[in-house]
Formats: sequence, structure tokens, C-alpha cells
Amino acid sequence: MRLVNRLLAALLSLALIVAGVLVVVEVVAQRLGRDPVAVDWPRLYDWGQRTQWQQGSVRVACILLALAGLLLLAAELKRSRPSRLAARSDTTDAAYTRRGVAGTIRSAVSDVDGISSATVAVTRRKVKVAATTAGLQPFTAESLREPATAAAQQRLDALELQSPPALSVEVSTRSR
Repeated sequence: MRLVNRLLAALLSLALIVAGVLVVVEVVAQRLGRDPVAVDWPRLYDWGQRTQWQQGSVRVACILLALAGLLLLAAELKRSRPSRLAARSDTTDAAYTRRGVAGTIRSAVSDVDGISSATVAVTRRKVKVAATTAGLQPFTAESLREPATAAAQQRLDALELQSPPALSVEVSTRSR
């Protein structure tokens, strides 16, 4: 989303610069008694003088501009995915990346005896852990869920996040 915002800002600023330069050129040409240089503004001015607000072309242009404005507003108000999760600190601005949080939780869950692999997804409000076990006795999915959840919660608490996300742990047995 950041790329789209920057692209739209660059295009809008370029359009405003071009419009500003055109206005200066046209004003200078008019003051020197010359004909319009780039834009036939006297003809546009006459059209504007005789066109009423109720005319179809004016209504269509207003509707299109209003829709474009609403689309830009909706794009700007949409929350982006957090790239960092803020840590509790009184003195500094400290934060962890989502990838870093996922890696540390993954290593904590993978360290549990019987867990063969784990995948972690981190969002602003939730951490989802999907761990797998080989299913060999005594390590079954049901018996490993509690230790995996405890390990993940302990590591999440150790990060001391300002608003810690909820933790969800699923343990499944790998099919052979």
C-alpha cells in the first residue's frame, strides 16, 4: 500500500507542477498581449460561462471526481499490516518485526520434545502456531499441545510487547 500511496502522491505533485507552470506561461502570454500558448483558456472560459450546473457533462464530471475522491479516501483509511510490534519501554522506541516474533516463537515450539516442525503466522492481534509431530509414542498431538502452548506463551511473554497478540496453538500428527 505504501508504494501505491507514493505513486499517487508523485503523480498528483507532477500534475500540480505542470498546471502551475501552464498558469504562469498563460498569464505572461496574456499580459504581453499574445494568443494562448498551450491551453485555449478563453474558449474554456466562455464554455464555463454558458454551461449550467444541471448539464449532463457537468454532473458526470462531478460524479467521477467524487468517486475518485472516495476511492482515494478509502485507500488512505485502510490500515496496513504492521511491520513491527512495539515492545514495552519507557525510554526508547523499541519494536520487533513480525518475522522476528515468528522466528522466536517457532524456535521455542520446535525445542519441545516430540515436535518435529512448526510454522508461525503473526498478525497485529494473533499469533497462530501450527506444529507437527511424528506421532510416535509417547508423543501424540494431544499430549504435546499443552507443552507447545506453554513454550510459545513463555517466549511471547519474554518479548514484553505493548499489546501482546492472542496465542493459538494447533498440534497435528504428521501423516506418513
